[in-house]
Amino acid sequence: MKLNLYEIRFCRKDEYDKLIDFIRCHWIKDHIFCQSKEMFEFQHGNASDGYYDFVVAVHKETEEIHAILGFIRSSTYDGCTDEPPQAIYGAVWKVRDDIQNKEIGKLGLGVLYYLIRSFPDSTYITLGLSPYGQTVYNAIHFNFGKTKQYYIASPYVDHFCIAKNPKTEMAKSNARVFIKKLTEAENISNDFYPDKNATYIRKRYLEHPVYSYELLGVYVDNELICEWVVRTIKREESTCLRLVDMVGSLDGLNDIRGNVIDLLRQYKAEYIDCYNYGIEPEIFKRIGFFEVDDEVIIPNYFEPFERKNIDLHYACDGKKPVVIFKADGDQDRPRYVCK
Repeated sequence: MKLNLYEIRFCRKDEYDKLIDFIRCHWIKDHIFCQSKEMFEFQHGNASDGYYDFVVAVHKETEEIHAILGFIRSSTYDGCTDEPPQAIYGAVWKVRDDIQNKEIGKLGLGVLYYLIRSFPDSTYITLGLSPYGQTVYNAIHFNFGKTKQYYIASPYVDHFCIAKNPKTEMAKSNARVFIKKLTEAENISNDFYPDKNATYIRKRYLEHPVYSYELLGVYVDNELICEWVVRTIKREESTCLRLVDMVGSLDGLNDIRGNVIDLLRQYKAEYIDCYNYGIEPEIFKRIGFFEVDDEVIIPNYFEPFERKNIDLHYACDGKKPVVIFKADGDQDRPRYVCK
């Protein structure tokens, strides 16, 4: 795609103020990146070559930024900096609405194609697509669709203040299984791609500058087979758990609903939920999760709180089948500096 009016390239670090002004003026004025440079650097500042992990389209005559596409390299967190990153996660994608010229309509695809060509050996994944993004990714024949959302609700809750009409069923704990909090991540065999090592889990979650994540180990016959990354959310007097990422395997698990209910009682939580693409629904059903349907509300937005279901659409392009969780990319990004 040849453009005469624009230069498309990575955003230089000396253009930080211009980039943040673009986000403030043309995306969301109180975006977390406009509030916290620390959060911006955590997510997009780890490139070592003098550039941020943002593609920009710069108008050659005015030197103004007219389009941006943020991205996150898996190597930002996993420590594998000497190799092409396994995954590139698309984030903020915006073309200015107030500009009219003969090339402005090409900038959205222009910055996307620049990013994909820059990392030809990496899997591209994005989650939480706008209607525009859904249309574009569908048109260019990416693997595209809607994630599923699963949950287990506590039968010991008398009145649900966060969820609405969840199914609740009593269940006995699986005696072969126990779930406990881990203080650090371990490298375990992982069935999910992109692979995430212990370094990734530590840097991405346990060292997060704003959110407090916890790591839960799922053991079968005293063997750690899966690590769950969870975030506790409190809403007034109620609590829920969000399962936002996992590594390991679910193959050794059967029905663990009773074990999860015990976990919810420890946290005094209404439920635990998980968005996912790539794991067969029958596997979530087998281990005791219900799929969210039209009769049930399991909210996604808490900053501010909205008691409604939210569809999260994904798109991906790569050589291997992928597994996507809510925290892949920037979907589990804080809205405010203060929790």
